Amino acid sequence: MADAQGAHTLPIGTTLNNKWVILEFIAKGGMGEIYRAHQLNLKRDVAIKTISREWLEDISEDPEEVENALRRFQQEVLTMVQIRHPNVLQLYDYESAKVVLNGQEKEIEYIVLEYVPGMTLRDTMREEGFHPDDEEMAQWIRRYFLPVLEGMKAIHGAGIFHRDIKPENVLMDGDIPKIADFGLARACNMASVTCSMEIKGTPAYMAPEQFIDFKRSDQRTDIYALGKILYEAAEGKMPTNVVPFKQASLARPATPFFVRIDEIVRRATAEKPEDRFSTVEELQEALEQALSLASSQPPRPSASPAPSHRQELMVWTAAIALLLALLTAGGIWYSHFSIEHPSTPSASVASPPVIYPKGVPRSLPSPDGVTLVLVPGGTFTLPAEVAGGAPKRVEVRPFYMDETPVTNHQFVNFLNEVRDEVEVRDGAVRDRKGRIWLYLGEVVEGYEPIVYRDGLFEVKNSAHSACPVVRVTGYGAAAYAAHYGKRLPTMVEWLFAAAEGRDPGRAKGGLETIFPASFSAKIRLPYPVMLFSPNRFGIKGLNRRLGCWVLDPTGGVGLAHPRRGDENYAIVAGFEKADISAGHGFPASLAIHRKPWEAFEEVGFRCVKDVDSQATPLSDRPSGL
Repeated sequence: MADAQGAHTLPIGTTLNNKWVILEFIAKGGMGEIYRAHQLNLKRDVAIKTISREWLEDISEDPEEVENALRRFQQEVLTMVQIRHPNVLQLYDYESAKVVLNGQEKEIEYIVLEYVPGMTLRDTMREEGFHPDDEEMAQWIRRYFLPVLEGMKAIHGAGIFHRDIKPENVLMDGDIPKIADFGLARACNMASVTCSMEIKGTPAYMAPEQFIDFKRSDQRTDIYALGKILYEAAEGKMPTNVVPFKQASLARPATPFFVRIDEIVRRATAEKPEDRFSTVEELQEALEQALSLASSQPPRPSASPAPSHRQELMVWTAAIALLLALLTAGGIWYSHFSIEHPSTPSASVASPPVIYPKGVPRSLPSPDGVTLVLVPGGTFTLPAEVAGGAPKRVEVRPFYMDETPVTNHQFVNFLNEVRDEVEVRDGAVRDRKGRIWLYLGEVVEGYEPIVYRDGLFEVKNSAHSACPVVRVTGYGAAAYAAHYGKRLPTMVEWLFAAAEGRDPGRAKGGLETIFPASFSAKIRLPYPVMLFSPNRFGIKGLNRRLGCWVLDPTGGVGLAHPRRGDENYAIVAGFEKADISAGHGFPASLAIHRKPWEAFEEVGFRCVKDVDSQATPLSDRPSGL
């Protein structure tokens, strides 16, 4: 938490109107505070925004200023409720509640918003900029910036001007950008609120007319800010001493594609509104024309750029994590789990088409908020190293698997839901039988994902909410799965999803497209789960970067001798040789049996769920287990 708890309007643990439990303070702006809360009846996390305690105390003696503040807050609600678009943050509710301020009970108003943990659009951009790499700049525009424009088209289509567009106000829900923070927005048919807030904004993205006369702002004001974001994507983050309100331009555009991007930036950030694109549609059309130019450029080799300061810090953090892992596990196991080896795509030219069973949904929602993705099942050859003596052909039933590993955010929600059944003792979370579920404390220096404060579990730094939970034991992983009506995958299920889901034509996974190959191929960083690319089934992260708890009734030493109880747990990690579905070998240490009370810095988990047998064409076939 960034500020002292006493400065917050809503203390942690506060329950608003018997529905929303405050779990974490996230941030504070000019007049608002943002919290993460849990909605009790629907069992989901939400964001709560309210007027800050400090603001209310400062203006408590000025009734007119209080009225203006409330009117602006209500205007934000009226603005957001008009917009329904996947690239705009969703408004859930608007209520009031009574809190104690300066010893007196006062009524506050708050809005309930969609909660998006983790990154913002800023995290998708390189600090040094994408210039002169045509391919990376074009990919960023297609993947992130064009969806932002779609959201802005919906906002402007509702007659609303945002007036505070910047990378930090675009939240990333996985790969989906969502425009947020409508505190300065104003609709064409809304009356102006006369108060000091009328001159607020972010200077680096603020158009000249917005500073001179806030009421003159229209859609071209937002286009100016969008042009500044596009400029930053190409040239890098603007220094704090940059002169605001001026036209932006690329210093030395090196390719025809960037020459066109420079022209777009110049027009979007023209100082006179009449010289800019008149609509977001015009800006979008210009960018699409530029992208067609980029796609016509022949591929050209380029050296990996030097990592930024932030990336260097992440590298050092990962190096420390790797060293700790080697010391903890003796080096042998982590030689496969912590060190990346260059991989060669499979010899097959293309993957066979995925054949899904009829009448079975491709995905399902889950109570913990993770999407369950259908793995279609089929015949599968277990290599000798797993089957015990000789390769063995097995039949795997269709099943659902979590799209991503379980995150810190999701595991914290679970712990808070069952907090009456656990205790924190000796730096670990334990159940009533004394079995350890999770080890607390720093994973590496400076990275302490989960903490326990005032009777509640929290993600210490909200930026790590979307990172995979690690140092969770087999007991903790199994308890989480059971709580949400799921289970841990069997070893064979995991191997099937990893091997049959591979795309032989894809040499790189998700992180390689974001971090320089000079270090992303060797060690990993604390990373959000959405950064992974999906495999053929749509499952992210089934690779060498993260070990995963599984159940192995066979013990991995022959299908005829099942194991029981505590002997049933194992850890698997991605293979590094040829496709095991073809019967080729892979490291014997791929699957390692561990005791369920153990935990490791590079091991997390994901869950699976059985497919309804009545809806599965393969239900009458014998299972491999």
